[in-house]
Amino acid sequence: ARLVNAGTGAVWRTVTIAGTPLAAPPAASAGMRLEKRFFNLDGTAADPAALKQGQQVIVRLRSRADDQRSMLAVIDDPLPAGLEIEAVLNPVDAQGAPSDDSGQKAAPGRFAFLGALDDPSLQEKRDDRYVAAFKLDGTKTFTLAYVARAVTPGDFFLPGASARNMYRPGVNAQTAPGRLKVATGP
Repeated sequence: ARLVNAGTGAVWRTVTIAGTPLAAPPAASAGMRLEKRFFNLDGTAADPAALKQGQQVIVRLRSRADDQRSMLAVIDDPLPAGLEIEAVLNPVDAQGAPSDDSGQKAAPGRFAFLGALDDPSLQEKRDDRYVAAFKLDGTKTFTLAYVARAVTPGDFFLPGASARNMYRPGVNAQTAPGRLKVATGP
């Protein structure tokens, strides 16, 4: 396009470009770290490239900052086709109920193998993603988890999860993408 300014004032233009990258963005880290792991309900490691229709998995996300600064952060974990979130997990699901005044220690929760889970200020299971907002304190690790079910057989793109500082977008992290393969169930 060629523009000619026939007047005396300045000409302003806005250019918007949209497209799809040829390759998925790789794992990255800029001021914070993010790890994504899949588990079976019994605590063993699950391979997202070898699931069966109807199988439930737990997705654990761990994030931490690289420096001592506290920040408000958000995790966005897009779901691949073929997977649906069934439930978000809370600290009581891993650590058990808090002890009461009797002094007896509470029994660990069903998902104690995940270790301590943190309590975010916001945690949502959406149709197409898991989203959580939380305060990341210094270099302390923040751990979140949710339960998902493989519902549709096929071979799907597994997007990477991302974490970022809400007010300093240059501080962020992303996990590597992969493949989700769901075999037809029994």
